[in-house]
Amino acid sequence: MKSCKDIQSQLAGFAVGAFQEPECAEIERHLRDCPACHRELRALQRTGALLDATEPEDAPADLWLSIRRDIEAPKPVPARAPWWEMLFPARWPRLAYAGLAATAVIAVALLMTVSRLSPVGDDETQDFIVRHGLLAWNDPLSDKAALGVMLGRGEAGREMQ
Repeated sequence: MKSCKDIQSQLAGFAVGAFQEPECAEIERHLRDCPACHRELRALQRTGALLDATEPEDAPADLWLSIRRDIEAPKPVPARAPWWEMLFPARWPRLAYAGLAATAVIAVALLMTVSRLSPVGDDETQDFIVRHGLLAWNDPLSDKAALGVMLGRGEAGREMQ
């Protein structure tokens, strides 16, 4: 036996008599046992009766001529935009300005960071800082506060010797 979904997909054809005897018998058996599908068939039959009761309206006499004229009319050729407008549509200048502003902010931040990292002190202190940075890279728990104290006292160069 077919499911309600299968039967409901066939009800429109059944309502207009589009099926042969074996299919009709199966659908009729299902309709006796299923009130939901039976209600759906009644709704389709009422809709069909309403459509049959309406009178067809004649199309205007010049309808087909106007449709043919529209089909055969030459289509207007769209104007081509200059090449620079195709490369840079109207929204691009705003994006370019935003990108320029972001680049300027990043450049200023990098310059400020680099200016703080500029070497201060003698060569031994600078060498110690570089070596400590390389060692601290592998040891994130290294004592950076002790390095600051040693640099402040000027002891950094003596410990490395």
